[in-house]
Amino acid sequence: MSFLSTSLYYICFASVILIYGIGTNNVIELDSQKFKNITFCSKVFISIMVSSMLSWFITKGILVPLKLTELFPLVSFLIFILINAFLEALVRLTTNKSTTEFVFSYLVIILSVSESTSFVNTVTICLSCVLSVIFLLPFILAFKRSNYKSDNENYFCRLFLYIAILILIISVFDVLWFNPGVIK
Repeated sequence: MSFLSTSLYYICFASVILIYGIGTNNVIELDSQKFKNITFCSKVFISIMVSSMLSWFITKGILVPLKLTELFPLVSFLIFILINAFLEALVRLTTNKSTTEFVFSYLVIILSVSESTSFVNTVTICLSCVLSVIFLLPFILAFKRSNYKSDNENYFCRLFLYIAILILIISVFDVLWFNPGVIK
């Protein structure tokens, strides 16, 4: 796949939140102030990118030749913990703020390393996953603003219905009659 088609696929059609469900818990508890914090966003982005790159190099360079590919989630976990701890310590020393985030970053690393075929593809998938969250952010914040007084049970039902509608809107073009293979 080319760079553009891979990016488009992971940003829209296989959105990391909508299709894979990675970060759904973060979306529910989403606070717009968290994403306005440049140190939080840059730390998460840097940790995802660097961990994915190192995980890909170790997986393709060491684990694949030794036929130990089952260990790549563990190797990715250890690399991510090391990089995340270093960046967290650096941020705490310089700004006195906590920027902890684990689940979303780790699962994006696992997704990008497991579904990539090359180093460039790994970087593209990582970048696309982060961009899919950024592109989905205005929709989720608009939904939260319009339903901020709902009780918990109704709110979660509406949120998942809203996410399902977004999935249908994005996926409808894959099976629509505009697809040239359908009309033949």
